[in-house]
Amino acid sequence: MYEQIAKKILEKIAFHEQPLLKWEQNLENPLEVTVSFVCPHRKNVSKFFFDMISRWLIPGKQIDVILHFSTNFIHEEKVYVVCEMILLFQSAHELSYAKHNFPFLQREILMGANSFYHAMKILEMKGLTLDEKTALIQEKIAEMVRRFPQKFDYDIFSEMQHFLISSKETFKAVRRPSEITRIIFTLYCFRKILQQKVAKNGSKRHLRLKFKKTLLHTTFGAKEVLSIFVGLNFLKEHELFEERHFISALSHFIPDIQSIHGSYYAQEKDEQIHTFYLEVEKGNQQPFSREEIQRLQQGVSAEIRSRVEQLVPPIFMPRNEEEVMRNILILNHELKYLRDIPQMIISFDEQTDTELSFTVVVVRIVHPDSLPIRELFGNSRFADNLAVDRVKVVGRLRRKYSKEASVLRVRLPVEEFLREDYSVDLFRARLQLVKEIENAIGEVRDYNGGMISKQSENFTLLKREMGQLASKHALLLQNFFHAIFPVQLSTTLDPKLLKILFSMLLEMMKAPKESVSLKSKKASDNLFVIARFQDFSLKQKIFNQIESFNLPSNELLSVQMQIFDSFYLGFLYLNPEKEKQKAFLDSVSLTFEVNSPY
Repeated sequence: MYEQIAKKILEKIAFHEQPLLKWEQNLENPLEVTVSFVCPHRKNVSKFFFDMISRWLIPGKQIDVILHFSTNFIHEEKVYVVCEMILLFQSAHELSYAKHNFPFLQREILMGANSFYHAMKILEMKGLTLDEKTALIQEKIAEMVRRFPQKFDYDIFSEMQHFLISSKETFKAVRRPSEITRIIFTLYCFRKILQQKVAKNGSKRHLRLKFKKTLLHTTFGAKEVLSIFVGLNFLKEHELFEERHFISALSHFIPDIQSIHGSYYAQEKDEQIHTFYLEVEKGNQQPFSREEIQRLQQGVSAEIRSRVEQLVPPIFMPRNEEEVMRNILILNHELKYLRDIPQMIISFDEQTDTELSFTVVVVRIVHPDSLPIRELFGNSRFADNLAVDRVKVVGRLRRKYSKEASVLRVRLPVEEFLREDYSVDLFRARLQLVKEIENAIGEVRDYNGGMISKQSENFTLLKREMGQLASKHALLLQNFFHAIFPVQLSTTLDPKLLKILFSMLLEMMKAPKESVSLKSKKASDNLFVIARFQDFSLKQKIFNQIESFNLPSNELLSVQMQIFDSFYLGFLYLNPEKEKQKAFLDSVSLTFEVNSPY
């Protein structure tokens, strides 16, 4: 039966082994039209023909299909598909409009019949329902698995399923199936590559990164955004990387960058390997230039590595009342004259996910015009987060003026003191607390913060000396400064000398990776040395070697830092004698088994 119908259709359209499409109007009923189609066999080509005719012959209107017939047939040992649709139009106007559109639709159908790729692209351009998009995505992935079994295994289907379930309908609605398929393919390939790299070296942070411009097809037209694919492995149990870390890393290069709502996707199939996807745009809605994308490609990898957050359990240290009383006694003895300014000791108590808590002990001389401590802090910035635990008189001067001790509990919002890597900067939080207390009660002596204050002053001078590099490498510079040993040298050493050592560190980080790298420099009669290595056991060997020199603590500055998978040691030898400098450098070179660069 089917063969006879197919034969009649073939005779009607004069088939000659090429895709053919024919329009035939019923003479008895002018509003009835038969559309016949034949082409070499391709998967789903009959569905493609049906969708194109029924949905797009009159865009925006579903045509009434009286009959749809489709079958395969063999002609000269080749398989072909023959289809026929009988359409019924509601008016002569509809018929005229459809007849006008048919030649344009005919070209697209014949093109799609020759190529599955073109058929899919044409349907994407025409618009698909979410179910149709999902079907096309599944079909494309299945085809890739069949064509490239060495690259794609069947576990890609679970990756696809997770992505399609996790992504919202609004996400899929404005993106073509080919773009969604590309996301799934790319993240799958990233995962496979990372699995191989982690198997070889699981202690190293591996990262894959890709940028691609993408078009979103919204109701207001096409909108160009930048797609970013990331794959990385976590090294510790409590590590975290989310959309906020993503944006923080990108905004280091393009400050007004922002994410496309609902575009963030994270796949955590196993505990160690994670893949991410995000689309971003600029605040001014302008497309990303080639230079901006190159800038991101060159630098964002390091920024992402540095922003993997280490989740730390909340720190709780119950306040030791004996220590509070001892601090009150210490500060009480510091007040001997009427002109003495208030004395203060600050102790860190607790860290939660939202707050930092400090205990502040303030001892002051109460003059006749002195305001109560509660009133002094009434208008301070953190008045709502300050509690006065107790106030009591602990002594008198000249039997007339009271010495008053106040114990305060202050809570500061933790988000104000997060660094680029989302670690909490207690140093800055304490400085901010001191500043607010001074604003409230006037000049005060920070009894246990003298060195911290000096460090802050010298660090400010170092940042000024570094210029633009200070903002470009803000986190690295801060880590470098606070890694200085002995600590007292960070308060007294000329920032110009620290700048030289930090610049050598930056140069070493850019140099080609070798098992051991060592560089030295002489400036201002001092010796500067920087070393990079992966074998952490070398660190103890070099310090054992240096101890044999019995150097005074103020003669050698050292800095030790771990940056990603490499360890860096920096030395500033503050002895102008050339013989001693050479002996020091020879000793370091011998430990690292490299030739002395002196």
